[in-house]
Amino acid sequence: MRSLTLRSLAPLGMASVILLLAGCASAAAQPKTTAPLNEPEIQIHQLSNVAEIARDITGPISVQYQVHVGNRTRVPITIKRIDVSSIGEGAYTLRQNSTPFNQPLEPGHAVALTLWAPAFISSPTIAGANGPVTLRVAVQYDTPNGSQQTIRVQQVHAFGGVD
Repeated sequence: MRSLTLRSLAPLGMASVILLLAGCASAAAQPKTTAPLNEPEIQIHQLSNVAEIARDITGPISVQYQVHVGNRTRVPITIKRIDVSSIGEGAYTLRQNSTPFNQPLEPGHAVALTLWAPAFISSPTIAGANGPVTLRVAVQYDTPNGSQQTIRVQQVHAFGGVD
């Protein structure tokens, strides 16, 4: 029985290197593509709040949001739809809610779009109905190159500000 040594494996290693280099040399050159568009900047703020006397309620509520969209691209876009839903535990639960828009937005400009969504408080938290909620916001928009989508996950609460 013959034992394997590094010296006996050396020809196998050289053959592998030669095949690898030959494969790289024969690969077809890929055409250059244009860089993808920069995505719009998205921030969401909760505008509505529940009165302090009702902060420990349970049941359905309506929540108003303002979504700020900044067009950082070099082409005009048209905002077509905004989807909002909650993620994980929070002051309330928000099932996916879609709001249609047809808002044109020129390069370098921003717009604030307002929408309402139905939410549900299943059990009050320490912070009450105005406590923090983590939202997933998906903004669908059209560009000269086709439809695109940008997604942002952000925490909001009734007292404004970005967390």
